[in-house]
Amino acid sequence: MQRVKDNFPILCILFIGVFLRFFNLGTIPGETFDEVFYPLYGLSYISGEKFFSVHPPLGNYLMSFGIYLYYLLPWTETLSSTSLELSNLNPVSYRWLGALAGSALIWVSYNLSLLLFNQKKFAILVALFFCLDGSFLVDSRFGLINIYMSFFGFLSLLLFITFLKKENVSVLGLCITAIVFGLAFSIKWNGLGFFGASLCSLFILFLLSKVKPVDNIKNGLLISESLLSKKVHVVSILLLLPFIAYVVIWIPELIFSEQYSLIDRHINISSYHSENINQKAHPYSSSWYEWPFMTKPIGYYFLSREMMTASGAQVTIFNSVHLFPNLALYLCSLFAVFIMSLEWMNSFFKTLVTRTYESEFAISSFILVGFYINFIPWAFVSRSTFLYHYQPSSGFAFMALGLLLYKIGLKQGAQYRTLYCLVLFLIVAASIYWLPLQLGLDIDSESFYNRMWSKSWI
Repeated sequence: MQRVKDNFPILCILFIGVFLRFFNLGTIPGETFDEVFYPLYGLSYISGEKFFSVHPPLGNYLMSFGIYLYYLLPWTETLSSTSLELSNLNPVSYRWLGALAGSALIWVSYNLSLLLFNQKKFAILVALFFCLDGSFLVDSRFGLINIYMSFFGFLSLLLFITFLKKENVSVLGLCITAIVFGLAFSIKWNGLGFFGASLCSLFILFLLSKVKPVDNIKNGLLISESLLSKKVHVVSILLLLPFIAYVVIWIPELIFSEQYSLIDRHINISSYHSENINQKAHPYSSSWYEWPFMTKPIGYYFLSREMMTASGAQVTIFNSVHLFPNLALYLCSLFAVFIMSLEWMNSFFKTLVTRTYESEFAISSFILVGFYINFIPWAFVSRSTFLYHYQPSSGFAFMALGLLLYKIGLKQGAQYRTLYCLVLFLIVAASIYWLPLQLGLDIDSESFYNRMWSKSWI
């Protein structure tokens, strides 16, 4: 009973997260936005129809698995040769697994934050942000693959930090961690950002092991002595095994495709992404520097209809879904990244001079490396890019905001308590305010346009 009481806040957040992700999951018609691709690819494995995908195959495997497993349930119809068309499938069949991954991501973010900085209040804040973010929420509710990449990416970091803090080096734990890194970029190549973040963080921790901590760092991010003694073996496994896992994951796809080799497939995928260079080729495309400010959300679905009110007046009802991030959360978390970056630079120069470091420096290094290594490379991408490409970076920004708010909450004074409560209120209020556009709830036209504060949002 005491354990339930201690974990009541995170249990409530998980309940809200699961509810929001599974609520009316099949209400919006299928084949919405990129659902015309990924569920079809998953279904093609079942029907035996050949296809070409512009991403590695793991996302399509998961889509196929979700569809297959759904139709094994006793209360669903059995898949038959006559039903192997995307239009004949229940949308829930290719959405439920993504909703589950999106729900699990909240749990992963909580445990990752708790390992990173052993403070429950900090971890609860981060989990709350993952729960209420509209971008993660919407992509969890559709048959898309971005949520799988984010789930495996943050899960790999959770396993990575768990491994770092082990007193004894576990070869099995290291191998599992490396394989999950491979799973992340087996969904999409930009999942490599999580892998890159771990290697950079490991390098920073190796350097910090040569200087002296000035505070109690045991509850923070600390590399174990046993790992230091076997760093060559650790780095070798981390460098090789993710790519071995990546190649192995391709084997079923290559057997299925038959006519293409692994090299051929990668040439084709690279050609597709390099040739798609028009940044404005899609009405919802946006540049990397626009994402934190949410200048252009993505319209996934839109339907309007006329109806009569009880008084006899005619009103227009909109039923729409937009990839609509939490604006307050995005702006506050970007500000937190900015503040953390300034503090990190100050700590960096202090470390160089004094040959000592504080525990927060290691934690901030991990968060900032994760943010920038997933964000900055998009500045060099000429093809069309979209708001959902910011999701990995936004997760690290949420950690930065969680840490900033945690520190504000420790300060004495009414002004700090007011600021703490105000930021949380704005984030929760923004989530509730734009929730109809994220869940596809009926909303009258006036209320819809009241939520579209910018012309670029429509």
